Amino acid sequence: MSIFWKQFISSFLIIVLVLFLFTFLVIGELNKYDKSLTKERLQTAANLSTQVLKPSLENPTIEGVQSTVSSLGEKTGIRITVIDKNGVVLGDSKKNPWEMENHLERPEIKQALNNEIGESTRYSSTLQKEMFYVAVPHQDENGKTKTIIRTALPLSIIQQALIPLESKVIYMGILLTILALFLSLAVSRTMTKSLAGIINISDELAKGNLDVQIPVSDSKGEIPKITRALNHMAQKLNEVFKQLSHEKNQLEAVLSAMSEGVMVVSEKGKIVLTNNTLKEMLNLTDDPFQKPYWEVFRNREVIKLIEGVLEDWKPDKKEIFYLYPEERYYLANVIPLNSPEKEVIVVMFDITEFKRLENIKADFIANVSHELRTPLTAIKGYTETLEEEAFESPQDQKHFLSIINRHADRLINIVSDLLVLSEVEGRDALSKEKENSDFEEVNIDEIIKSSLEALKTKATEKGLEVSFQITQSAHIISANRFLLEQMFINLIDNAVKYTPEHGKIGIEISSRNKVIIVEIHDTGIGIPKESLPRIFERFYRVDKTRSRKMGGTGLGLSIVKHIVIIHGGKIEVQSEEGKGSRFIITLPT
Repeated sequence: MSIFWKQFISSFLIIVLVLFLFTFLVIGELNKYDKSLTKERLQTAANLSTQVLKPSLENPTIEGVQSTVSSLGEKTGIRITVIDKNGVVLGDSKKNPWEMENHLERPEIKQALNNEIGESTRYSSTLQKEMFYVAVPHQDENGKTKTIIRTALPLSIIQQALIPLESKVIYMGILLTILALFLSLAVSRTMTKSLAGIINISDELAKGNLDVQIPVSDSKGEIPKITRALNHMAQKLNEVFKQLSHEKNQLEAVLSAMSEGVMVVSEKGKIVLTNNTLKEMLNLTDDPFQKPYWEVFRNREVIKLIEGVLEDWKPDKKEIFYLYPEERYYLANVIPLNSPEKEVIVVMFDITEFKRLENIKADFIANVSHELRTPLTAIKGYTETLEEEAFESPQDQKHFLSIINRHADRLINIVSDLLVLSEVEGRDALSKEKENSDFEEVNIDEIIKSSLEALKTKATEKGLEVSFQITQSAHIISANRFLLEQMFINLIDNAVKYTPEHGKIGIEISSRNKVIIVEIHDTGIGIPKESLPRIFERFYRVDKTRSRKMGGTGLGLSIVKHIVIIHGGKIEVQSEEGKGSRFIITLPT
């Protein structure tokens, strides 16, 4: 057989096959499309029926639902069935619900009970027809499926609507086949060689397989030229795609590793790119790609900043405060990119920790200055009085010296507590990097007993009742003995100071789930609710005058908190003004 006839027969058969497949696919897609339209029609009818039946579905009864369903079925021409969550038929537009069996095992009902749109095609024993069913769940206020509205149409009605369209497609396919016959004759006259190889490898190139090579014949003509061009194109495309893939992976790796939030905004205000850090900063759950930037930031200051850069095309930056989802401070830096698309890049630096440290530093300096100024002023004043001998008797002189001595002791206490606080804060930072070398196995019961013994005189003078409840087994942890003693002495001393005479102080210790829990409670003056979040701050006092009279520096609880952190534990406080306080320390064993 000649090359012409081979080419003609093969090309004609290919075209006919393609036309046959095309016709078959078109008919199939028409069936799918018609089924989709029918499903949409049935779903819409179910949704409308739900709205009409809504009053009847509040407390559904078969009598109340059936009358409405029958009317709806006559008007829409669609079979409508109402089923409760137990599968009991409450109403049906084609059949008496009392005579119908339970529908709980119907596939479309099972899907609807899972809060999905159920659908199925099957033979209806009630109507003796092949039916297409769609079931829509009706949910109550809590989102639970209460009833199901099912709509249905016979398949025969659906199929009859497609017959004219299928006929037209088949006629068109026959006409195209005849046209393909003449087209194959024309093409075969111009083609003398088989193009199967080029076609197959071209398909591979279209699928993205760029490593293939098309064999090139030594003959002259258009086909070898096309083959060489395709090979060259595949090689160049392969190189470009590899380079783009490498650059894309590099960019994604860099953006993912950045601790700063990054966003690229187009000239039209659409978001082109964001990294995960920015999504976390703004609490974004969906990808903001191609969304307007003002819908994502929802902060007037950031929006004005980006608007200004897009308008003036000059870089700008500003500190931004976000209140939601939590209080955070950011430094927003907006820079125009030197690109043809005129895009700008927004870089968000989280400076919340820096702001917090600045505030802590400022508060600390102010508090230290205030705490030191009072005793120093008193010492200076009474010293000048003594120098000028402005006193009438030795008793006055002794009184002035006692005041100076008391304020000097206060200064010593403040400086001593500051040194201790500095040490425990330094150990706190160190403990995050390596284990503490001076930790040892200690018995917390013994430490609490020694702390109570040290404060026994103070408690006895005030007539306080002190109890320490302890279990039979010892409570052993790895800790710094000196720091634990200081922590318990501070807490028990506070309880003694702020508990009125003849009050009660209790200490309880227990262990569970690999932690030891120590509770120190009293019947003292208590702590106001508004002060509870701040009692562990440096120099914070609930009652400044009373605390100073008792010799407090305002640093004790801050020291306690850092000692607990050093040991990997946590401290909580429960208190009510006038009813006492309870400090709960949890330490890992």
